[in-house]
Amino acid sequence: MKFSYRGIHFDRNPVTVEAEEGKAIGKYRGSELHAHTPKKRLNVVHHKNLKYRGASY
Repeated sequence: MKFSYRGIHFDRNPVTVEAEEGKAIGKYRGSELHAHTPKKRLNVVHHKNLKYRGASY
């Protein structure tokens, strides 16, 4: 999917994650709430040398 924001064009490729329903963690309005855990671990990319308004963090 192609997007544009303030003149900058970029593509967005959403990631879908399969999840398993876990144990019940509570109730809300009579329905049980379950914790969901991903079936497969995602690779997280850690960015280095980030800047915001000229300040590094």
